[in-house]
Amino acid sequence: MNRSTSIFRSLRAACLVVGCALALGVSATAEAAVGPQAPSIICAYCGDSGTGWTGCTSQTEEHSASIPLIASVRHYLVVSYCKRGGVITSLSLAAHGCDVGGLVGCSVGPAWQTGGGVGAGFATFEAHATWVVNLPPFYNNYDTLNLTIPVG
Repeated sequence: MNRSTSIFRSLRAACLVVGCALALGVSATAEAAVGPQAPSIICAYCGDSGTGWTGCTSQTEEHSASIPLIASVRHYLVVSYCKRGGVITSLSLAAHGCDVGGLVGCSVGPAWQTGGGVGAGFATFEAHATWVVNLPPFYNNYDTLNLTIPVG
């Protein structure tokens, strides 16, 4: 292998890593469900108190980024809840995780409820994760998700 081929390969690898890091850091997008989705479980008795929504469903918040065929990362939080007349009767963190592909790794951090909850008409949650590109310069990113179950 001659010197110009070696320089070209090094330059190409450096550009790939920088491009991957920039794309994953800059193009992260949030895709949040707005309001309650169609209920997966409908209450057997939908009481006469309150005027809000009644039923059970889940809501998802996620951030994702990718460079096709090279690297992809998706950080997600899923919260399941039931409401009766617009008041939350049960609430749980159903899932918190990362899906990765290619030259990136992800480590899920803590997730917790930050406001509202059972007995209220709303709830808020926060979830954390860290991901890293698995080639030098090992670019790191820290991600925070904020999920809100709306009033209603």
